[in-house]
Amino acid sequence: MRNVLLYGDSIFLSGLAAQLHGLDNVCVRQQSPRQRPLNLQGLDVVIVDFSAVEADAVLDILRAQPDIKVVGVNPDGGAVTVLSGQVFLARTVAEVVGCLDS
Repeated sequence: MRNVLLYGDSIFLSGLAAQLHGLDNVCVRQQSPRQRPLNLQGLDVVIVDFSAVEADAVLDILRAQPDIKVVGVNPDGGAVTVLSGQVFLARTVAEVVGCLDS
């Protein structure tokens, strides 16, 4: 079971949440950047909407839990960035889901 947090409140992340909820091996929750505090316990992946979340919030996630996988999505540009340095070009929600296994 993969525990995923969608961090942001965009329409893009809502669509991604709907698709992820349909997967048997994924447990998804979503949190708005306006809600505090951010609970990272038990998470495998945090998917961050770069258009809605400030860069310092992303750095706070990495400082708090350096071993967590942080995936940044840019709905406007269609790019997905895994903060390990990998960059994926995603044109569909399915391609975003595919990067979770990479």
